[in-house]
Formats: sequence, C-alpha cells, structure tokens
Amino acid sequence: MKLYKNLTNALKERDEVRAIKLSLKGKYFPVDLFELPHLEEAYLEGECEVFPENIPGLKNLKVLSIKWEQFSGDLSSILSLPQLENLKIIETPMKKFLLPLGKIKSPLKFLTIKGSGLEKLPEEISMCTELQDLSLPGNKLKELPYSFKELKNLRRLNLDGNKFEYFPDQIKLMENLGHLSIDGNYFSEEEKERIQRDFHISPN
Repeated sequence: MKLYKNLTNALKERDEVRAIKLSLKGKYFPVDLFELPHLEEAYLEGECEVFPENIPGLKNLKVLSIKWEQFSGDLSSILSLPQLENLKIIETPMKKFLLPLGKIKSPLKFLTIKGSGLEKLPEEISMCTELQDLSLPGNKLKELPYSFKELKNLRRLNLDGNKFEYFPDQIKLMENLGHLSIDGNYFSEEEKERIQRDFHISPN
C-alpha cells in the first residue's frame, strides 16, 4: 500500500489513495482529507487544534493515528466513522475522553491514548463493545469507571505510568483479559503485595 506524504499530490490521485501521513500546519483540520473516498489509514501529526464536529467523508477509514500537541478541541465525532477499528491518540492534550451522544458507530477494536494528560474515562466507554486492546500509558488516571467491566471482549490492558493508588476492582470481573500491565503507578508496598498475592501480578 502506497503511503502518500503530500496532500496536494494525494488530491490529484484521490481515487488511488489508501494511506496518508501528514504533518499538519495551522489551527484547523484540513477538510480536503474528506475528499479522499477510499482512504483507509491516516497518520497525522502537527499543529492541529480543532477537529470538525461533523465528518462528511472518511467512510472507509480503518486506522487513525494523531499527535497534535497544541490540540484543545473535542474528538468525539471521530467515533462516528463507520469503519474505524484502530484509534491512536499520542501526546495530544485530553483531560477527558469524550464520546458521542447516543450510539458509537465505529467498530473500535484497538484504542491507544498515550501521554495525553487523561484524567478520567467516561462511563460510556462501555459502548465500545468490540474493544480488544486498550492502551492508556503515561496519563493521570486514578480510577476506572464502574461500567468498565462491561468490556467483555477486552484482551489487553495497559495502565502503565498513571496515578492509581489501588488496584481497580472492575478488572477482577474481566475473565477474558489475558494481558495486564500496571507498572509505574502510585501503589504502596502493601498494595503491591496484595496485587501480587491476589492477582499474581508484580507491579513495579
């Protein structure tokens, strides 16, 4: 699959474009991307601060990776994309991960939010029923929402480098979870001993 690195060139061959990697300049998301009807993968870095509330294109997008260090907007509309399976949010400021009102349209299986200052996950995270891999390292999480246990298909969970002081009780109820990483949190030595004794995990 050819990886386009220039939007102008991509627009000249719009029917051929399946993957694109761009460094964005300016405050706003480049709406010209919506004119790439067959785009499946997008890797976007740069200065973007605002994402559109309505997405008139990108109906075939399966993979989206963003790294927008100046971002101050809302990304909830991303989860209206009907084919999106893999979403990576890297070092993009986000205290809360907002989800769209009502039903999530994206069949999200892989979600990464890394180093973004995330302080809280919403109860609505349970609407991501197909989620298999959730990676949240380097954030500011102290707890998980009660509804987290409803993620029945979750197989892998990474909570490294957050602010947990106690092992999240919801994880105890997740029978299909095969891999869990919780290093670099704020567990006391007593809590680490309990985690090791009860869950056979040795957090660092």
